[in-house]
Amino acid sequence: MTKNNKGKVIQMLSPENYIRKKARRLPIYECLVKSDWEEAKMATVLVARNHINGNITVCTYLVDLMCLGVKDSMFLFNVPIQEYEEFKGKIIGGMKMTEVDYTLAHNIVYAGIEFAEDYGFKPHKNYESVTKYMLEEDAEDIELIEIECGIDGQPVYMRGPFEDDAKARKIVAQLEKTAGPGNYTYIDKPDEWEDFDDNDDDDFDDDDDEPEEVDEFIHMSSDEKKNLLREFESNIEKLKDPDVSRYLELVGSIFKDFTDPELVDKYYDEYCDDLNIEFLEDEIPDEMLGIVPGSAIISEETRAMFLKIYELSPEKPKKAIKLLDEFRKQTPDIPASYYLELIILQDKEDKKYPKKLEEYVQKFPDYSLIKLLWLDEIYALETENEIITTQNNNLDSIFDGRLSLHIHEMYLYLVYKISVLARMGDTSRLEAFYYAYDDIGLPEDHLKALDGIVQLIKMQFVKINLNQ
Repeated sequence: MTKNNKGKVIQMLSPENYIRKKARRLPIYECLVKSDWEEAKMATVLVARNHINGNITVCTYLVDLMCLGVKDSMFLFNVPIQEYEEFKGKIIGGMKMTEVDYTLAHNIVYAGIEFAEDYGFKPHKNYESVTKYMLEEDAEDIELIEIECGIDGQPVYMRGPFEDDAKARKIVAQLEKTAGPGNYTYIDKPDEWEDFDDNDDDDFDDDDDEPEEVDEFIHMSSDEKKNLLREFESNIEKLKDPDVSRYLELVGSIFKDFTDPELVDKYYDEYCDDLNIEFLEDEIPDEMLGIVPGSAIISEETRAMFLKIYELSPEKPKKAIKLLDEFRKQTPDIPASYYLELIILQDKEDKKYPKKLEEYVQKFPDYSLIKLLWLDEIYALETENEIITTQNNNLDSIFDGRLSLHIHEMYLYLVYKISVLARMGDTSRLEAFYYAYDDIGLPEDHLKALDGIVQLIKMQFVKINLNQ
């Protein structure tokens, strides 16, 4: 399938996914650390690796060894040496940097993270989602170097130039809970930050960092979380936006308690492999209509009817039926028209839907979109154990080795998989799948719709467990 005649193609193995899956295989090009990191306890770390084509991928880490760990992180992917040097110059600015071996850079970053985690602070979101995969796993084969964190073993929070009063109060409140009164130091706007103020604000601007990364509920017991959730539930209709956000964060925190982080990582890799495919945003491919590529001439306007009918079906079924009649006049007897008929019947909750579905899946057993409807129907009737044994129904098997999908096909597949995972009740798999689909470059409207579905599933799961 060529780019010239199939519209815009988006590579599913995005820079983010490439770093997650392959960066550790690239050789180290250089590692740099801010020269006075030991005295300042604030380390700017750069880890660069080179590709076989001579290009560079680099990740940067702003590591607060006193308290907060990785405060900021970013990456530049697969760029020529000259562009890398320009990027490096911008990040470094007036700082003096020292070239170090990878082991020291590794230990500085991981030491900051581990110390911060002791007090409930998580690394920057870019680290969690991407840049940690530039580093080797923190395993025994990496030499351990003792890195001093805090002062005399206690955290010291030095308020940064981008941390407003509300942010500072939240961090101090976290230390009150985790370190305990008198067991930490708070320094407001220290002179040590002047070096960072001199740099371009865009280099390491952490305006939206820590409040989002701190899990307010991390040190609550399960019972405490449940009691707080009950308070929210009792006033759910009166909640305002800030309270709604806090309620959803609490739901997420409780749900996460039911996941296994090691399994989430394992399943995440599995799902990234499954979703590693190109997808099209513009022209509707022949395969989506259920015809052999090039076997029929169908105009762009007629192809566009397919999605229009699908979109009309839930709210305006009469218009959808009328447009479907027109679609059928302009196309041969193709599977797509039967699929659209099923969608309309399904949205109308028509009693004929099950029989029609069975009839059409026999008529077009290899058409992927009808196959998805059929699989979803039979999974609804299966037990959890039966669902688990049918997990071989992945993207490749459903779409029969396709090299690319239309974004609509991908979206329908993702909805189907979320539905299956919800029925399985496997929290670790659902969490992993959430992270995986979030990383494949979906349009914002599709992503929001999927997130809404997952959020509802999590809320239902939490409510069920709340009543047990």
